[in-house]
Order: sequence, then C-alpha cells, then structure tokens
Amino acid sequence: MGYTSLTAAERRACMAKKPTEGSQQRKARSPFEKLRTTGSSAYRLFVLVAFYARAKKPLFDAEVTALFAHALPDVCQSYEYELIAYRVMPNQVHLILGFKPTDSIADMVSDIKRSTAHRLFEGIPRLETEIGKRNFWAEGYFAESLGHTQIEHTLRLWQNRTKNEEPVLVQIVYDLAQPLHPKQIERAMDDLLPAERVVMRLLHGLQGEQAHTLEQAAEKLSLKPEEVQQIAQESMAKIRALLRERRTERTPTGRSA
Repeated sequence: MGYTSLTAAERRACMAKKPTEGSQQRKARSPFEKLRTTGSSAYRLFVLVAFYARAKKPLFDAEVTALFAHALPDVCQSYEYELIAYRVMPNQVHLILGFKPTDSIADMVSDIKRSTAHRLFEGIPRLETEIGKRNFWAEGYFAESLGHTQIEHTLRLWQNRTKNEEPVLVQIVYDLAQPLHPKQIERAMDDLLPAERVVMRLLHGLQGEQAHTLEQAAEKLSLKPEEVQQIAQESMAKIRALLRERRTERTPTGRSA
C-alpha cells in the first residue's frame, strides 16, 4: 500500500500536527506525571519503601526470590496498590508503589509483609524451620515519598546497578516500560487522531500497510523525521494510557490477603 492510500484528510492532519518550533525539543511527559483519579479526587502519590527479612543471614536464594517475585504483584493487585518496580537484595526488598489518598503507608507495608510472608511459608515449608517462627519480615520499614523525576532517576540507578551492591533481582513492573505488541496498538487506533493513526500505521505496518522507517514515513508524509517521531511518541503515550485505563476498569475491587 503506497502513498496514494493516504487520504487527503490524513495528509492534512499530519501537516496540522507539526510541532511548533519551541516544542520540538520538549521531552515526552513522564507517565508518572499523569494524575490518578478516584471519585471526585485527583492525586499523584508514590513512595519508596524498604524492609528487611527477619533472619540475619541472606534468605533470598533462587527459590525464595522466584516465589516472592510471583506473589508480590498478585498481593499488590489484590489490595489495589500500584506496583511500579521492586528490587530484591540478599536480605531486604525495595519497592516503588503508587497509592491512593485513602491508603496509609503503614497499612500498605503491613498488608504486603503479611500476605507475602504467608505465601512464602506456604510455598517453602523449610523457611519455618530455618527462621523458627512464621514471621518472615523484621519489624519496621523505611519510607520516602517520590516525585516523577525521582522515580525515573531511581529506576535508572536500579537498572545500572554497581558491582558493589549487586541485587538478587531488579524488576520494573510498570507497564509503560514494556514494549507494546502490534495488536495492542491496532486495538487502540480508533482512539487516536487522524494524524496519529496514519503515523502509527506506517511505522508499525498496521492495517495492511508495509512497515516504514522513520525517514521513509517522514518522506512519504512530507514531514521531518523528528516531527514524525514526536507524533509517534505522543501516540504511543496515548495508547499506553488507554490500555492502562482499560486494565484498571477490569481489575476486581475486592480486597483479599
């Protein structure tokens, strides 16, 4: 399918979508800047929490780490806590969480500790013998509020970890960090503007179109490559937000430990 397959309206929309001179260098907004809403409230609340396992010796071997990594997302979802990322160290864990104004940090930590400990003891019976009591986590925790730039900085630090502090596991859970499948993009096409639809169709080879490079798409649309790139970035941000909202709508509201 060639250039003639683009309608005059689509070409005009792409031209109208050209960024202004001052906006071409603007970075895409962080996904963590977006306001969350519930009822009549709008909020943007994130926290870094850390807590230790009760035993002094390192407990997070491969078996414990694998079960914890499986249990943690389920636990956070059951309590409707937004799990952004987590880092498992030999004897402690660090979590970045999003939460609602009605949630208290103390309750969040208590819920996560209690539920993950239950899963660990149920799944790995030897832990009770090694630790002596059905209490996997030590008392207390560390907590620090984070803004969106601090989250991004922390995630970069975790991903570029040093050899002096090698974690057992680093997992960036937040869905916006993951690549999208073409079918996910295609399902959201109807919610995009005409200019966004045609750019995504060209770059990702959707709806019968052959996939184009950034330069090829720019030439076909009579735009600069950086202009096509900005349209694509804004389109992807919109698609990811739509997919996230749809997942939230499908999430059960019941709470369970």
